[in-house]
Amino acid sequence: MNISELEKKYNFQYPEIYKQLNDNNMLDWGESGSDWYSTTFPQLKEKPPLLLFGYDIEIWNDEELVDTSIEEMSDEEDYRNIHSKYKFVPFAANGAGDLYAFQFDLEKDGEVPVTLILHDEEEAEVLAGNLQDFIFRQLLEAVTEVDEDSMFFEEDEEDMKENLLNQLKTHEPYLTPKQVEILKNIYQRDIFEYTYEVSAGNSFETEGLITFDEVKEILSKEIAFDHLDTTFNYTEY
Repeated sequence: MNISELEKKYNFQYPEIYKQLNDNNMLDWGESGSDWYSTTFPQLKEKPPLLLFGYDIEIWNDEELVDTSIEEMSDEEDYRNIHSKYKFVPFAANGAGDLYAFQFDLEKDGEVPVTLILHDEEEAEVLAGNLQDFIFRQLLEAVTEVDEDSMFFEEDEEDMKENLLNQLKTHEPYLTPKQVEILKNIYQRDIFEYTYEVSAGNSFETEGLITFDEVKEILSKEIAFDHLDTTFNYTEY
């Protein structure tokens, strides 16, 4: 099965930017396996595919996996019990098993929002109005916390910056000039420590190139749209 067959089977059209990414092999992270990190990853770092250094995300490059996921979500026996009015087409997942999906029931003027579907709660969150803005958001959020678990981490900070700039170089065609400029400026910063308030009286110490609060401010200004960061119960409509 290929992209065109998926579109025909489920009666939707992928965003043009997604098709461009596919045509340019930007969805290909290499063959997964126990030796992926030691053999494939070092090669990918030189010319990073889509969101290789993103924020807790693994891009799918398997139409059969997408097909299976769509069928599961529409199955009345599926544990998530997703309402039939929602039209999700997953394209990635995070480490917890939550899905990143295009939400076609919110499509407007050819723009298809990207939504995070939680697997263990009956909740979803709209993250961006289109794939371009989602990519921008991911690249920002990825540098809020920099530690050994970061995919782009290197012992030498300059080597780490090289990873980020390599990624920006391959992603630039899919971003706006303003988004590229913002990311370049952030990548020029030194890593700094900061405290993040998570709730009343609770906080944690971390270090990165940008704070969570600054990311929120940038997103509200640069990728604002009606549904940004809205959450909803996907079993209801």
